[in-house]
Amino acid sequence: MRFSVRSSQTLFALSLWLFQCSRNAKCVMRKMGKRLILSSAEFAARLLPMPAKRALYRWPALSGLIRRGLNRAVDQGMTEVTVAAGGLEGMRLSLDLQTEKDYWLGTYEPALQAAIRDWVQPGTVAYDVGANIGYLTLLLARQVGADGRVFAFEALPANLERLAGNLALNSLEEKVSAVNAAVTDRSAPTQFLVGPSGGMGKVAGSAGREGIAYAETITVPGIALDDFVYNDGNPAPQVVKIDIEGGEVLALPGMKRVLSAARPLVFLELHGPEAARVAWEMLAGLGGWDIRFAACSPAIRW
Repeated sequence: MRFSVRSSQTLFALSLWLFQCSRNAKCVMRKMGKRLILSSAEFAARLLPMPAKRALYRWPALSGLIRRGLNRAVDQGMTEVTVAAGGLEGMRLSLDLQTEKDYWLGTYEPALQAAIRDWVQPGTVAYDVGANIGYLTLLLARQVGADGRVFAFEALPANLERLAGNLALNSLEEKVSAVNAAVTDRSAPTQFLVGPSGGMGKVAGSAGREGIAYAETITVPGIALDDFVYNDGNPAPQVVKIDIEGGEVLALPGMKRVLSAARPLVFLELHGPEAARVAWEMLAGLGGWDIRFAACSPAIRW
């Protein structure tokens, strides 16, 4: 059988088309498989109780398999997602799902999430000291409701940018005020040690976290909460959440009047024995405080 040049070209074009169709079909199948994995993870996050999630996480072989499957299924870089479960279920976040799946699946700080849902009342003013990218800021905003107000304090510019983006995704710019400052014992520029991740920076002079290699030191605004309230005219808090990597030893002395006069509910994460000592002496010295220590479960990081 003899082929003309035109016939050969047509056959070649047809072969290319079939090859491209095959590639596209494989691509579609891969995308469908990834979507099935992600949908299954979302379904499990909503369905399984927290003890079951912890049990899965503590089984290394299974948790490793789940983590590898999810990492292959999620996109690289920042992705806008709807939170699948937990206190922020249904809200939108911009996340790096390679490393921040606990925010998406609602397994970040489960004990603290539960405490905030149980104790924070509608209509209150809440301070989030060490807001990071805003996960707990958004939870506080949800809890205080339409008549409440949240002030989110964050020192790192990169975190502040992501915090502002997550507030905008949920139309919370009016309810939540993002404050670019490190909360410390005085209102002045302060040195800030930048850690290997956005959640591990601290003010110079903080307690604990001595074994971490800090990448650089930057200068950031510093604010004492007593000045923020009584000099700057901002509303005093009824709720304060503090998680600043050992900086609580500086933040607490800078809010002594707030603690004494406003008597807020305080969620305080302590970073080592020195931080615990300072907190105990400060709060016990003020008198009348109901102090409860709890060993909070860590995030379940898939």
